[in-house]
Amino acid sequence: MIETQALGFALNQSPLRQPLFTHRRRALVCATHPGAVSLIAAWRQCMRDGGMRLGTHFPSRRWAKLLPHVVLLEKARHDFRVRLSGFGLFCFHGEDLTGKLLSEIHTWPEFVLRKGELDRVLASDRPHVGHRSVHYGGQTLLEREIVSLPVLAADARTRLVMAVSFWMDCGLLN
Repeated sequence: MIETQALGFALNQSPLRQPLFTHRRRALVCATHPGAVSLIAAWRQCMRDGGMRLGTHFPSRRWAKLLPHVVLLEKARHDFRVRLSGFGLFCFHGEDLTGKLLSEIHTWPEFVLRKGELDRVLASDRPHVGHRSVHYGGQTLLEREIVSLPVLAADARTRLVMAVSFWMDCGLLN
């Protein structure tokens, strides 16, 4: 049997493809990861001047290390389309998410929850912070804090959601 790989990472080993793993999610009142706190502070500063704009404020040298963990989503009728997905998410999901609808990526209950979070981000012009973890037995294998922010595309008109994963422990992802 040949395993599909991406730069040495066996895609069938991705955490979302493991049937014995359980996944937990919860919303957080505020960010706790230092990188997440810093990104939200920078976003707030940009909001004073009309909003965080891709290509102008993000990415930059300051944020380059986050690019593998960034997903850009655009509202598409009753769904969201992934416009860009970093390599870290490719490894986590076991496939490239770019161009896919959120409803194609997540199961129905997860889709409804995540779509609701993203809709609220756009409606309120406020960030959403969530905690996701992967477990096997009684052990936590992976943890990440996800910050979802309303941002503007380079044209300064198209509204997007930028979601960035800040990993607390990512031993399974290389």
